[in-house]
Amino acid sequence: HALEGRGMAVDPTQLAQLATLLQQTVSPNAQEMQASEQHLRSAELKPGFGLMLLELLRDGSITAITRQAGAVYFKNYIRRQWSVDGVAGGISASDRQAIKQHLLTLMLQAPKLVQVQLGAAVEEISVLDYPTEWQSLLPEIVQHLKTSQDISVLKGTMQTAHTVFMKFRSKSRSNELLGEIKYTVMGFQETHLAVFSAACQRTLGGTLIADQLVIHFELLLATIGAFHSLNVVDLPAFFEDHAKEYFQGFIELLKFNHEAVVGKSDQPGLLEQVKGAICECFALYTDKYQEEFAQFLLPCVEAVWTLLVALDQQERNDQLVAKGIHFLSSAAATHWQKSPFEDQNVLSGICLKVVFPNIVLRDSDMELFEENPLEYVRRDMEAADQETRRRSCMDLVKAMGRLNEAKVTEILIGYIQALLDQARQAQAANQQSAERYKDACIYLCIAMAVRGQTQREGVTLTNQNVNIVDFFQQLVSPELVAPLPATRSVPNEVLRSSCLKFVTVFRNQLPREQIGAMLPAICRHIAAADSPVVHTYAAICIEKLLTVKDKTAQGQSVLRYDATSMRGSLLPMVEPILQIIAGNKGIPMNEYLMRVTARIFSFLKQHGAETGLATLRPLSAILLAMAANPSNPVFNHNLFEAVASIVKVCVPTQPDAVEGALLPCFGQILERNVTDFLPYTFQILGLLLDASPSVKPLYQELFARLLNPDLWRAQANVPGLIRLLRAYFSKHVGFSELLRAHMQGILERFQFVLCNRKTESSAFDLLNAMIMHLPVEFYQQHFKTLLTVLLTRLQSSKSPKTQKDFVISCSLCVHRQPNNMYVAALDEIQPGLFTNILGSVWALVAKMALRLDERKLCVIAMAKLMAHDQVRQNPQLLGVCCTGLVSLLGLLPTTEAAIADDESDEEPLANGGAGLDFEVSFSKLKNTDLPGAAAGLAPDIPDLAAAGKTVLRPLQPVIVQLAQANVELQPLAMFVQ
Repeated sequence: HALEGRGMAVDPTQLAQLATLLQQTVSPNAQEMQASEQHLRSAELKPGFGLMLLELLRDGSITAITRQAGAVYFKNYIRRQWSVDGVAGGISASDRQAIKQHLLTLMLQAPKLVQVQLGAAVEEISVLDYPTEWQSLLPEIVQHLKTSQDISVLKGTMQTAHTVFMKFRSKSRSNELLGEIKYTVMGFQETHLAVFSAACQRTLGGTLIADQLVIHFELLLATIGAFHSLNVVDLPAFFEDHAKEYFQGFIELLKFNHEAVVGKSDQPGLLEQVKGAICECFALYTDKYQEEFAQFLLPCVEAVWTLLVALDQQERNDQLVAKGIHFLSSAAATHWQKSPFEDQNVLSGICLKVVFPNIVLRDSDMELFEENPLEYVRRDMEAADQETRRRSCMDLVKAMGRLNEAKVTEILIGYIQALLDQARQAQAANQQSAERYKDACIYLCIAMAVRGQTQREGVTLTNQNVNIVDFFQQLVSPELVAPLPATRSVPNEVLRSSCLKFVTVFRNQLPREQIGAMLPAICRHIAAADSPVVHTYAAICIEKLLTVKDKTAQGQSVLRYDATSMRGSLLPMVEPILQIIAGNKGIPMNEYLMRVTARIFSFLKQHGAETGLATLRPLSAILLAMAANPSNPVFNHNLFEAVASIVKVCVPTQPDAVEGALLPCFGQILERNVTDFLPYTFQILGLLLDASPSVKPLYQELFARLLNPDLWRAQANVPGLIRLLRAYFSKHVGFSELLRAHMQGILERFQFVLCNRKTESSAFDLLNAMIMHLPVEFYQQHFKTLLTVLLTRLQSSKSPKTQKDFVISCSLCVHRQPNNMYVAALDEIQPGLFTNILGSVWALVAKMALRLDERKLCVIAMAKLMAHDQVRQNPQLLGVCCTGLVSLLGLLPTTEAAIADDESDEEPLANGGAGLDFEVSFSKLKNTDLPGAAAGLAPDIPDLAAAGKTVLRPLQPVIVQLAQANVELQPLAMFVQ
């Protein structure tokens, strides 16, 4: 048996029982399915479970459907349990070792459907463990690639390498990351080149039959992906030395064509994917390694240009066209000694052959507009992740204009005039193409005019050669003000959508008076229930307009539009929006309509309170309807955000009315255990409980359930559960008996959350809430144990984030607790521990980037600790603390204190607020704190400097004395005088 090398024979009876349970997880009988899931969930916590699953996957006598179910379960088991420490009930060290030892070989031998799931498990483990905790992986990969004669094994192994190395693309640069990449490159580089060269040679040789060609292209796709990941942070010497072999191979592959690997209908095939990946590598080198890439620039530009001009308008080519254009954009925006982009003929050629064919909408785009409005919106919106032909053309125009603005603008203004002339002729002849030409003009204008843009603020910099306001008045405004056509006209809707997009894009540049006058016309488009794209674009436009800010003379950012003047246009939109959603018209579960609803109420605040309160019941009805099948996580997020924005405004003055509208609905969500909704429900319940003058029975009944370990195992629930517990803590007078009786349970949950790498920071939120809101006597008897748990974690983690969270929580203890309880507890654990930690961990954290409330706490706590005998009598440690205070108070003349940004209200959610994992992801709602919560952990310290001076004054003589010997401390001596 594969796993008996670990000294563990698998019991056949247990294996058969496991197979039966897995078979039941795909049973059509829902009860049987749930029962088997629960059974497996409890079994997975026992030692040896993962190994038994792997043995089942290896066993050829088990049915294919059971092995498939087992592979899916194994992947999710790894996702749930790998990040949990063995000591906290995760997978034991010996099991981890055995899983890593067998997983790759098993994956390579498995059938395709099982292989995909095991590949995802390898990726999950490698993100956390590779390379330091999984040193056998790279040698094993290299061994397979060097020795295997089986092209399928080569392909599977290279695909594994590609997924493992992918993490290098998303990590921020650090010495640790550079070390990981160097280790990988040194172990992998020669094998990589050998595989790439051999695969190119066989593919380009023209002798492979169709099936073999397909596998070779799959191998090439993974090999090129690995090339990208290994070059993404720095250019390794090996790849620089062998650039010629790689780039010659890339250029030859761009010229290669064969029916067997071309995409079918509208989906890109392996040929398009491989060529797209090559264009991405070209763009990477253009952006990062110009000097080394300069010698390949002309042949690469020529190869991509030739490719783009030859590609037809089929949808399967869309992503390849976008990636090819992206490379040309990078190259056009870069200074080269010999640049092909300075020639007016080249610029005109690119506009004519690449930009125009791809910026005018095709028939297939019009079909998409009508038949799949959501996809159309997603592809066209600012945050879309999928590049379209049109979006990439606009980027190309911007890029060409970066170094040749006047030339490019002149060429394009000429084309816009020509397009408008064509539009007039078409309109005169009553042809539908008139709207398409106008639509293309709007997008060309956006491409020409936008020079700087951020996700949050929109356009920040424009091309001075383009008059945006003039364009708006001539083309955009008349279309939006014109009455909606009596019968549906898709070309007219496309044009209206583009006009709404124009307003959205240039929301900062268009004058307030003009937008104010246009607002009723824009809002009217929400009522165009028959055209999903139009009412969605109107919703996006309004949502973005409500976030526009201007700087005052004092440099503060204030909202441009005020609630009183906007209220009359905004509130009448709410009912039609809810009718569209409840009636399932247009785009089902339209996240953009829900988002504008949330924005309207958070913008209007008290001005929308009355309508908001009336809106809670229809929103509750939508919540319960969605609870049956909550399939769109972004819509769900925005739905709860809308509820939270109303609750935040209404609950302080009308808590009973708000609770009356929501508690029955939340009670049902909890009773039905709607897992997707629980993380949000807990957050809003916390807000309700904070504001509630009288405690309803639901909260008493709910408390014991909140500590159920199963709830805490779902990582998405953790922050919401902690938010709700914080409300119980702040209302501790009413829950005194409950809290005292369950203190042990709360601390067990704290330890569980702390020992999982994915939820560790939430554990500190729980601890801080406890220290801030509970009287000391509630947890005094557990405090020493609690500190021991923290110190163990600090020792095993060693990450700067853990150190920072630890010091901030300890600062809160020192600030809030009486008579040196913190110091006494540390010295009880181990004599001298307090001074040791103060001189090492605290000193490090004082120099890190901290939020203002965190700096306030650290200053007060450090000053209090300096007054302690153990510190006062230790000049060296006193000096270390004073140096820390200089950083925390921002007293150095050359630097301000390192300040961490507070999260902005406008940050886009990571992938739209939706988790990519199988499990629900957590997204924090913006509106779940009552006014005043912005003071964070230090609401009782209004002014840092004043509080710092007060608490440091008794230490003034000591500080002045130290500053005489150490010039770095003089700013602190000046500060305390």
